[in-house]
Amino acid sequence: MAKETLSRLCFGQMVTILSKGYFDRNGRLIGEIFDADGININKEMVRLGMAWHFKKYSDDMSYDKLEIEARDSKIGLWKDKEPVAPWDFR
Repeated sequence: MAKETLSRLCFGQMVTILSKGYFDRNGRLIGEIFDADGININKEMVRLGMAWHFKKYSDDMSYDKLEIEARDSKIGLWKDKEPVAPWDFR
């Protein structure tokens, strides 16, 4: 479901990636993605309940607020009674 949502948000568009050049433990670039209209795709994914706010790599509390709103609305992954964080799943 998250993959389809991400595709819907940015497939076929030119995007901008802002990064400080850090990589996670799996070698993936850590950054924020913005679409052609300047919409922050990362925040959209959290707002839609398709992603978690991973505080280890982000101290931007606007993500936390978006996650809490998605949890309270029980949308996306928050529909599940016991969602498993990706860092616990892997």
